[in-house]
Amino acid sequence: MITKELKKNPNFNLIVQEVIGKSSLQKKKIIKLLDSADKLYFQRAENFSFFFFKYLKKQKIKLNYAINAYLKLCADMMISQKYFLKYKKYPVDDEKKAYENVYNNFHEMKSYMIGLAVSQFLWSTHYAMYSFFIKKITQESSKVNNYLEVGPGHGLFLAQALEKLDKKTNFEIIDISKTSIKITKSIINLINKKKININYKKKNVFNIKKSKKFDFITMGEVLEHVAEPKKLLIKLKSLITKNGSIFVSTCVDCPSIDHIYHFKTVQEIEKMIKESGFVILDKKILPVEDKPMKEIIKNKITINYCAHIKKSNNEK
Repeated sequence: MITKELKKNPNFNLIVQEVIGKSSLQKKKIIKLLDSADKLYFQRAENFSFFFFKYLKKQKIKLNYAINAYLKLCADMMISQKYFLKYKKYPVDDEKKAYENVYNNFHEMKSYMIGLAVSQFLWSTHYAMYSFFIKKITQESSKVNNYLEVGPGHGLFLAQALEKLDKKTNFEIIDISKTSIKITKSIINLINKKKININYKKKNVFNIKKSKKFDFITMGEVLEHVAEPKKLLIKLKSLITKNGSIFVSTCVDCPSIDHIYHFKTVQEIEKMIKESGFVILDKKILPVEDKPMKEIIKNKITINYCAHIKKSNNEK
């Protein structure tokens, strides 16, 4: 039964109805999420949906395309998972192949980013990471003069940073995908009420000069997309100020059309973070299924992971 709260939020309700009308599998998962959601969840989901519809209208994208993009994302994940369980490896293991197939493919990337945006409120783990980020950027807001986001994707995390941080903050946003930058800019231009100046660059994070320093860095779901994630963490360490901090997220046993690096355990992620010169201030460990952790690990069920980290005391 659809919750009464959902009906009070017409834009989000329309997205939900379209999705569950097309997928019985999604219907079961979404209703379970909605039945346990609080009012803040619905408030955030409705706010997202309002601007999402404005974005679709401005870009002349039909709602049906957006819903199908989300369902394609779900289907691609399932296909990748089947491959992973059969062959004991991710479907893609080469950065160049992922770049050509996804990041440099306009149509594939457009569908992927729109699907991910919808997933932010239809996947419980994605929403939990989003909420965790909002909490951390709010806590750190008074300390942030320079903000860097690596791989902004759909722009929802950047939108929260813009809302929470002072309008005088310097915002630098980088991504290797031209399409991702374009989508992020289009969405943020609709949301950015403060009219903050944002510096967008199609750039690899490794090309940022070490002389540049940031008080807060956001890097959501990027580590699994590179062949050497430890090198990326060490690079971020060189870009963060002494008292700065980083929001980072990734996943365990999470095959996808563009996931390159396979983290096999949460312990492996945390070991890499610590060996890269960081301490973990706070974290969320989020299995995608509501089952005992032993069963999650045994059956290689995806675990989403996010953390708030800073340089360890012995790092310069």
